[in-house]
Amino acid sequence: MNTSPRNWFVYSKRLVATTYKAAKKHDCTDAAAAMAFDFVFAVFPALFILSAFIGAFGIAPEDFSRLLDDLGIVMPLAFIEIVEDNIKHLVDSSQSLLFIGIVGVIWSASASMSTTMTALNRALGLKEMRSFIERRILSFCLVLVFGTSLFFLTNLMVFSEQIDGLLRQNGNFTHEIPSLAMVLGKVAAVSGTLMGAALIYRYVPAEKQYWSAIAPGSLLFFVLWTGVVAFFQFYVQSFSYYSLVSGVFGVVIVILLSAYIVAFTLLLGGELNAAVLRLRSTK
Repeated sequence: MNTSPRNWFVYSKRLVATTYKAAKKHDCTDAAAAMAFDFVFAVFPALFILSAFIGAFGIAPEDFSRLLDDLGIVMPLAFIEIVEDNIKHLVDSSQSLLFIGIVGVIWSASASMSTTMTALNRALGLKEMRSFIERRILSFCLVLVFGTSLFFLTNLMVFSEQIDGLLRQNGNFTHEIPSLAMVLGKVAAVSGTLMGAALIYRYVPAEKQYWSAIAPGSLLFFVLWTGVVAFFQFYVQSFSYYSLVSGVFGVVIVILLSAYIVAFTLLLGGELNAAVLRLRSTK
């Protein structure tokens, strides 16, 4: 196989063109809007679940706030502030909200995952053969995995803080290396974003995909989403006008825009995976 720079340039150009045409043909913008609509309905029940678990397991809201701060590299800062404020208010609420939150998240996530299944199947040229029950079970499992991962990450942050405290007792050792809590938080946030996208690309389509086949889309999702987050942070820090819409309208705008960008970049990554497979088959 010829791997000269010219051939790589030609291949990359064809790949970008194929991905763009497929995304336009499959109406990814419309599908992303439908997914974002369901994402938004899943946000607030998810806050109920998080607040209930935080109270039930004795996790301090400050520890969860540190986790949200570390997740800032993969989530818009304004969205994290919204979640953090709501968690602090909900953590003192009745634990009966847990059941309401679980039902709401499962239903909303299932609806959104169904739209994702349809869009990814269309991109890969697959026909959906799974039953309604199978699709809902898959959606439930993915929601459970993501929720458990977030809970584990929270406890990881708490545990790493304790290790930092022990290391500080050993002279100047901690002055020579970054905080363990900070490093673990950043690594977990990056790896969690990549793994979350990879799990969706592998298991959501009608046919399970190879790990090597979903790597391009997962990387594209991470790069695009990280770039969008950087833009959010730059905008908030650089433009005072943002404070004028940071009230109720700002909350709505941030949530809707974040959900839409997540959905669109996720679908675009799926189209890239499909384009890579098509180009491989034509060689």
